Amino acid sequence: MSHFTEVQTKLKCFVTIQKVIEEMGYSFKEGVTQVRGYQGELTDAIAVIDTKSTYDIGIVQTADGYSLIGDWDMLQVRAGIEKEEFLNTLNKKYAYSKILEEITKQGYTVVEETEDAQQTVTVRVRRWS
Repeated sequence: MSHFTEVQTKLKCFVTIQKVIEEMGYSFKEGVTQVRGYQGELTDAIAVIDTKSTYDIGIVQTADGYSLIGDWDMLQVRAGIEKEEFLNTLNKKYAYSKILEEITKQGYTVVEETEDAQQTVTVRVRRWS
């Protein structure tokens, strides 16, 4: 019986995913096609996030973008990675990165950035014409 669970995401840019994963402090191994799970069980992925434990998080390409696969119960026990917290951080950093990328493409520069108590980030931009 497999312990792997695939989590669907709205992440569509592989390069941005890699950048964000590295910003989160994890090693990103591209070309590694085996994700390690419970009792040495393996499953396929196009890339692996090294959690510094005997369990990995895999990145799987889907028709709509990318999803994450891992033994989330054991990742919490062995690597201290709680699924919802990990996904929330990844999604927030991914969105922020994509927004900054789009701002730059359109010729804007960030003039102010704030984060409130609810961790909502507000970015004020300016473009000189």
